[in-house]
Amino acid sequence: MKELNDSLDNLFTGDTGPVRTAPVRENAIEFKGAVERFEEKCTKCRGTGKFTSYAGRQLGPCFACKGEGKFTFKTSPEARAKTREQKASRSATKAEQTWSDFAAQQPVAAAWIVTKRESFDFAAKMYDAVVRFGDLTDRQLDTCTRLAEKDAAKAAERAERIQNAPQVDTAGIDRLKAAFDKARAYAAAKAPGVSIRNPKITIGGMTISPAKADSKNAGALYVKAGQTYLGKISNGQFLASRECDENRKAQVLKFVADPADAAKVYGQETGICCVCNATLKSKWRLRGIGPVCAEKMGWAGLAEDFGVAL
Repeated sequence: MKELNDSLDNLFTGDTGPVRTAPVRENAIEFKGAVERFEEKCTKCRGTGKFTSYAGRQLGPCFACKGEGKFTFKTSPEARAKTREQKASRSATKAEQTWSDFAAQQPVAAAWIVTKRESFDFAAKMYDAVVRFGDLTDRQLDTCTRLAEKDAAKAAERAERIQNAPQVDTAGIDRLKAAFDKARAYAAAKAPGVSIRNPKITIGGMTISPAKADSKNAGALYVKAGQTYLGKISNGQFLASRECDENRKAQVLKFVADPADAAKVYGQETGICCVCNATLKSKWRLRGIGPVCAEKMGWAGLAEDFGVAL
């Protein structure tokens, strides 16, 4: 019968065979019988082994290194860093594959999650859940699908609204924007270095004001009634909100077609300046706008119709 075990004679004769030694590596230290270890200073306590408060008081041993001031590892820092990189790479690859599999099975929910994950916390959590567990619960999936369908309906409604939005007189828009620019320049000349509020015009209970230069709708004109958003004038169209009825739409379109004339008519009919909302008296009631506002908006020529000079 073939022997499966090595001979034990050398235990009695004292012949133990060749002695194997561990290779010596740079920066290695001896620890418990020539076993290699690598020491690194604790970054939490900076090698002191003490926990120090912001006021400089030592409150006891460091919680991270247990008061040792250092950590001892079996592998070098370079080897551990490489291992971490490889692990992160494997995790990323696995996450990509997991998400790809989910997207193939649930394309509607997956597309919605990808679109919303940067701006919607719920979508970000659903993405993390898929990567971690490989799928969503039935309730989570139903919620994502319902929200995706809701957003799709809103997008279709918005596209239809843009397509059917009334065209606005382009020349009138340019004249109104020029008036707002003159108002800014006027205010800047009167108070150099002072922050200038966005100019606006009030007519029929509605205000029209230009979007700020750093907004996502730069170049557009906003229409509001108090704090209620009624729409915006952009790309030659008035994109009205649901709160804007047909009467208000007609007022906006008429005003934008000829801002100066509309401002004059509004002031004459109501006795209120459409720029500053002050009450107009005597000759200014005939002009439909106050003297300062007429100069500020570049509408001083309105006085010519009535023989009134600034």
